[in-house]
Amino acid sequence: MEKLPLTSEILHKLPAHPLVSVIIDNYNYGNYLSEAIDSVFKQTYQNFELIVVDDGSTDNSREVISSYGSRLISIFQNNGGMGAALNAGITRAKGEIICLLDADDYFHPEKLENVVMAFFEHPEWVQIIHSKIIVNREGLPIGRGPKTFSQGDVRNLLLQWGQYIWETTSALSYRREILEKVLPIPTKKSMGADPYLTAVVPFLGEVGCINKPLMFYRQHGNNMQCRSINLSYWMEVQEETAKFINEAAAITGIDKRFDIKRSADYQSFFSLQQGGLTWAKGIQTIWLSLRESIAIGRSFDETFNKLIQRSIFAFFPNEGQAYIRFGRRGYLQFKLTGKEPQKFNLSGN
Repeated sequence: MEKLPLTSEILHKLPAHPLVSVIIDNYNYGNYLSEAIDSVFKQTYQNFELIVVDDGSTDNSREVISSYGSRLISIFQNNGGMGAALNAGITRAKGEIICLLDADDYFHPEKLENVVMAFFEHPEWVQIIHSKIIVNREGLPIGRGPKTFSQGDVRNLLLQWGQYIWETTSALSYRREILEKVLPIPTKKSMGADPYLTAVVPFLGEVGCINKPLMFYRQHGNNMQCRSINLSYWMEVQEETAKFINEAAAITGIDKRFDIKRSADYQSFFSLQQGGLTWAKGIQTIWLSLRESIAIGRSFDETFNKLIQRSIFAFFPNEGQAYIRFGRRGYLQFKLTGKEPQKFNLSGN
C-alpha cells in the first residue's frame, strides 16, 4: 500500500489518573436509560464524569435523568439528532478521554479501566474500538459482535475501500483533543454520529482495539427494524461516509480520493434497489466483496456472511430485504419455519 504522509499533531501526555467523560445520548429511551447510567456508576475506574444529553424526549426520560440529581451532568435540548446531542456533550466535557454510550446500551464494569490502560499503553492511538455482547430487550445475551478489528493507520483502507472494521457508537472511545479538531459532528437527523467519527478521526492518528466485549448492545424493534429495511437510508450512509472520507483527506493534505464505486456495500445495496444484477455484474460485485474482506482483515465467518448477503442481493433481490431484516440465522429460520425471528440483526449473523 502507498505510505501516506503523517499529518497528525503530537498528542499531549495523559495525566497519571485521567478524567474520563462518558457521554450518553438519549432520545425516548427512558425504559432503558437507568441501566445505561447505572452501568457507568458501577465502573471499576471511578475518575469519570457522566454527561447525559436528552435530545428532546417525549417519554419519561427527563424524570429518569433528574432522579440522579448532581451525580451526573444533564443537558436537555430540543430534538436535533444524535450529532447535535454529542456536540453538546463533547463541548461540555472536561475529560482527557471521552467514551460514548447510547442510552439503550450499557457498559461492562471494567470498560473504563481497560480504555484508560489502552490509551496509556498506546499513546499514538486517537480512537479505541472494542467488541460487544448483543442482548435482547430484556438484556439476555443472544450473540457476539465481530472479534477482529482494524488497527493502526487505516487511511489507506478508507481511501481504497471506504471502510475498515470498527464497532458501533457505544464501543467507541476517543482522546478529547482529537474530537475537538473534528467538531461539529454533522447534525443530519437521519445519520448517526459514528459514520462521521470513524471516517474522519483516523486521518488524525492511529486507531486501536481491545479484544474484549466491554459493552452490551441491545437489539430491539425501535433501533433496528425500521432502518434495517430502508435501502435509501443505507445508501445515504455510504454516500455520506464517502464524502466524509474525501473531505478529511483534502483537509489533511492527501491527494488520493475514495471512489464509492469501490464500496461493495454500496454496490450490493444498489443492486438490491435495482431489482438485482446480471450474472456478470453480480460476480464482479462478489469478487469486489471478497477482495475488500481480505484487504480490511475480516474473519472467515464475517467474510462468508458478507458474500452470502451480497450474493442474495445481486441474484435473489426478492429475498434481500428479509435477509437484511433477520440476518443469516434468522433468515434461515424464517425460510424453514415460516415464523419471523424475535430479533433483528444487521450484522448478517
